[in-house]
Amino acid sequence: MESYFHQIADALSSALNNLGVKVAPHDLETPPDRTMGDIAFPCFKLAKAEKKAPQQIAANLAKQLSGQAGLEKVTVSASGPYVNFTIPANNAWTDFVEEIHKNPNFGARNEKSRGTWVWEYSSPNVAKPFQIYHLRVTIVGSTLAKISKYRGYNTVRINHLGDWGTQYGKLAVGLKKYASTLPAVWTLHDLVRIYVQIHKDMETDPQIEVEGQAAFRRLEQGDPDMIAVWKKCIETSLQSFHEVYKMFDVEFDHFWGESFYQKQLAPLLEDLKKRKILVQSEGAWVVPVTTRDGHEIPPCILEKSDGATIYATRDIAAALYRQQQFHFDRMSYVVGKEQLFHFEQIFGVLRAMGCEWESRCEHIATGTYRFQGAKMSTRKGNFVTLEEVLTLCREKSLELIQSREQTAQDSNESRLDQQLIAEQVAIGALVFADLSTDPNKDLEFDLERMISFEGETGPYLQYAYTRCNSILRKSGLQNFAQVNWKQCANLASSPTEILLIKQLGRFPLILERVLELRKPSQLTTYLVDLVKDFNAFYRDCKVIQEDQPDLTLARLAIVHAAKEILGKGLGFLGMPKPERM
Repeated sequence: MESYFHQIADALSSALNNLGVKVAPHDLETPPDRTMGDIAFPCFKLAKAEKKAPQQIAANLAKQLSGQAGLEKVTVSASGPYVNFTIPANNAWTDFVEEIHKNPNFGARNEKSRGTWVWEYSSPNVAKPFQIYHLRVTIVGSTLAKISKYRGYNTVRINHLGDWGTQYGKLAVGLKKYASTLPAVWTLHDLVRIYVQIHKDMETDPQIEVEGQAAFRRLEQGDPDMIAVWKKCIETSLQSFHEVYKMFDVEFDHFWGESFYQKQLAPLLEDLKKRKILVQSEGAWVVPVTTRDGHEIPPCILEKSDGATIYATRDIAAALYRQQQFHFDRMSYVVGKEQLFHFEQIFGVLRAMGCEWESRCEHIATGTYRFQGAKMSTRKGNFVTLEEVLTLCREKSLELIQSREQTAQDSNESRLDQQLIAEQVAIGALVFADLSTDPNKDLEFDLERMISFEGETGPYLQYAYTRCNSILRKSGLQNFAQVNWKQCANLASSPTEILLIKQLGRFPLILERVLELRKPSQLTTYLVDLVKDFNAFYRDCKVIQEDQPDLTLARLAIVHAAKEILGKGLGFLGMPKPERM
């Protein structure tokens, strides 16, 4: 379908050349009523230049384009102010179903053909549990990074761990104070318990704040004892984080936390002072900054009055290092929207430094999870961990599965492993609920709505995937190597059959749309529509027909293609793909 969009855009550009109009693929639309056509071009914007009604322009264009070179594989017609383009069933079969079978990377572009795209996402804080609001930046970033790699970008995935700052000085004070309560092998729960307790102690003992600042200064100065404690906190945290990443199919190329850039800070600050970009203000060193549209905002502090740096300093160093290492074409920070002002300052500092590549940096802001309107704070101990949320999801999933009395349908299969399926459904439900929401909006946690096999949910998609598997298992067909594709193409005639085939062909367009808008919700919406089309096909078209083996083979090929595209979509989202449910 992507190639059709490009061919049609080129043909329209040629036809409208006398008006100086250039049509791009994104100027084309998909008609809301798909029986009218597969691709549409609206003519409203041409009315002024042509001094004609859009309906007349559409009729003229349709007549001019019909049978034109490059459009032999489509039919062209006018419908009111739109020029509609329809792909015949045979061509759709060849270009979509057959191609999906023959090309395991349907919709992919040549690797590293589109420049370098650096992604920063997840970035949890060391010595704190993986909280539910970290899930969003993790899976949004992971999905976008996976798709960017599939679509031809040289993708660099960075986890910018929060592993530096005064909080580690306070934690070190707490670990020393409560050393007798710690086991020989620390867990993340032990670190969190100490972190929460020491902040409670600070409410009645202000001296702890001073001790924490002094401890962090010793860490910055390379004190061996402080470094040993700090490294142990990182090691303990990463063990827990890697379990989460494996569960949600999240990968990184680099784990470069804030500490990674520590040695780069002194030379950076010295250079900025020499260039008079960094100036003193009330004892601190700051950079006066403006927004990209020229509005002044409060200056960005890079060095506090006590000589300590802050995370903004390390973000500047990180940006400079990444540009030096990768010469990126784009760099995207997937970080909560509460950091909007922070990134305005960071980008402002880079502009003040004369970094022309700053314009290729962006902050993809994400909303947070809300539990009855409450936000979360680690230091107060009233946070909600990812594990707590997953436990609720697992329990609800298991209850739903048991209530449906799910068992394997094949006579030779034993009863399903309900615990395993509940785990897969829980993860799928949570991921889909998150990614189907606009990333910039807050997400209200609704367990009942998330975990359901009905409606637009993760389990709904997973169940469709298992249905495809079930049909293919029952058919006994092992592969499609000997399929006569031309013969099959002539058998695809049912309206729901054709709609499903064409929906499959839209997959590459949707992936590109996800990247254009930076919204995985474009993919979740598409997958829901795909499953609806598949269910209509399954309802209207009996797949396995004993007396029509050729038709059976053709429809099994469609089922297999649907499974492949649905499976790829679930994989990009990080949703498990159960074999049975």
